[in-house]
Amino acid sequence: MLTSDCKRIVGATRNSLRTVIIGGGTVGLYAARELAKLGQEVLVIEAGGADLDNFAPESYSCVGRPHQGIRIARSRCLGGTSNLWGGQLVEFQPVDFEGREWVADSRWPISFDEIAPYYKRTYDNLGITQEFIEDEAVFANVRNAKQQFEQGFELFLTRWLKIPSFAVAFRKEIQTAANLSVLLNHTVVGFAGVNGVISSVQTTDNEGRTHRFEGDHFILAAGTIEISRILLHAAAATDWDCPWRKNENVGAYFQDHLVGRVGSLEVFERKHFLEVFSTLIWGGHKFQPKLRLANEALQNTRILNVQGMMSFESSVSENLTYLKQFVKAAIYSRTCSNVGDLFRNLRAGGKYLLPLMWRYAMDNRIFVPDTSKISLVIQCEQAPLRASRIYIDSLTKDKFGMPKVVLDWKVGSEEFESIREFTVRCDRALRASGLARLKIAKGLTNMEPEYLAKLHDNSHQTGGARIGQSEKDGVVNRDLLVFGTTNLFVAGAASFRTSSNANITFTALAFVTRLVDHLTRR
Repeated sequence: MLTSDCKRIVGATRNSLRTVIIGGGTVGLYAARELAKLGQEVLVIEAGGADLDNFAPESYSCVGRPHQGIRIARSRCLGGTSNLWGGQLVEFQPVDFEGREWVADSRWPISFDEIAPYYKRTYDNLGITQEFIEDEAVFANVRNAKQQFEQGFELFLTRWLKIPSFAVAFRKEIQTAANLSVLLNHTVVGFAGVNGVISSVQTTDNEGRTHRFEGDHFILAAGTIEISRILLHAAAATDWDCPWRKNENVGAYFQDHLVGRVGSLEVFERKHFLEVFSTLIWGGHKFQPKLRLANEALQNTRILNVQGMMSFESSVSENLTYLKQFVKAAIYSRTCSNVGDLFRNLRAGGKYLLPLMWRYAMDNRIFVPDTSKISLVIQCEQAPLRASRIYIDSLTKDKFGMPKVVLDWKVGSEEFESIREFTVRCDRALRASGLARLKIAKGLTNMEPEYLAKLHDNSHQTGGARIGQSEKDGVVNRDLLVFGTTNLFVAGAASFRTSSNANITFTALAFVTRLVDHLTRR
C-alpha cells in the first residue's frame, strides 16, 4: 500500500510485530521487501514523494574539504539514491573487517566469514543467481581466460543490476503486499520512548501537521548524512530521555572514497587490452573488470585499500552513454528526456550503433570506439578520522523543524601515499603483463598537495553511526542495534567502520539481509 494519507496507516489492523523503517531509499525498501516476504508487518516512512527530488540547499552545508555528494548524490524521494546510481555491486575483502595496525580504528566487531553467506543471499534476493557471482565462471562463458598479474594484483569483476531503481524494481511488492505500507511526504522529526525502548516516531507532513507512529522495531535507513542528523536532533531534544545523548561517536568518523585519474595509458596491443578490460555482457548481466591488490598482498602492504578501473573517453562517449540510458529508460518505464536530445545524440553517435550492437551480441562486450583515450582511475579508501564528522546547526531549521546538517569532511595523509604506491605498482604490473605503460601524473609522482586537492569524493558516504564493541568506540553493536536501546537499528553505510575500496551499497544490503534474520528470529 502506497499512500500519503496517514489515517489509512493508523487504522491498519496489527496482526504481527510492526517494523517501522525510516527512509524509503535503497536500503529501506530492500529491508521492507525482505521483512514483508517473511510475513512481518512493515511501515516505511519516506520524507519525499514518488517523484525524483533533492534536499533543499538551505538544509545542509560543508565547512571542511569540498564534498560534491552532499548535493548531487542524495535523493529525497521513493527509491532514494537508487534513482541516481548505476546499480554496481561488489563485495568487501576479508582484510577490510580484520583490522590493520597501520589503519587506526579499523577492526570491526564482526568478521568477513560471518558476513560472506549474506553476500550470496543478497545476490539471490536481487535476482543474480549462482552462475553469475563467480568471476571465473563469467570469464569462461564469455570465452576469455582471466588475465593474471604480478605485484600482488588481481583482476576482479563488479556486477550491475538490470534495474537500478528499487522503487521501480520493487514496484509490484510495494503496491500489492498487504503487510507493507509506504507513507510518503512525512519527515521524521523525533522519537518517544522510555528506558531504552523506542515506542514511536513523530513526523511532520508537507502541510506542517504532526503525527506519531508506533512500532515494535525501528530501523533508521535514511542515508548516512540524514541518519546522523536525526540521531543528533533527537539527542538535543529535552522532552525525553534519549539513550544515545551522551554518545560522542554519533556523527563522527565520516568517510568517503577519494577518486580521480592517476595517469594515461600507452597500450601495447589494443585488441588484447580491450579483451581484458572492456565491460563484459553475459546472460543479460553487465560485469566491469577492475584491478586491486589481492587480500593476502594487501595484508602485507602497509597502504589503504585502493582499486583501479579503466576509463575510455572519446568525442562521442557522452552521446553513446545518453543513447544507452534512453533505451534503458524506455524499457523500464522511467522518465525520458525530450525527443530533441535523442536526435542530437543519434546524429553524433549514430555511426557507432551498429558496431556497438555487434560487439554486444557477438563478443559479449561493450563497444569502445577506436579514438578513445584510456586512463587509469583510482578509488581509494579513506582512513577513519574522528575529526571528520557530521554535526547539526540547531539555530537554523527547515520548514519541518529539522536543524541544518553540517559536514566537516577531513582527509589525512595516508590516502595520498597509498594512491601513489598503488599506482606505481599498477604500472609495473601492466608492463610485466605486456598490456600497457602507465604515464603517471606528475603531481602524484612528486606528491604535490595541489594534486590531492583535485581528487574528489565518489558519493560513497559512510560513518556517523559506526559499528563498535560499546559506546566507547561506536554507535551500534554487531547487530546494528543502537547502544542504549532495545529496538532501534541503523541500516546502511552509516554503520561502517571502514570503507574498503569497493562501492558501499552491496555490503550495506548484505548487512540488511543479516538484520532481517536477526529481527525475524526475535
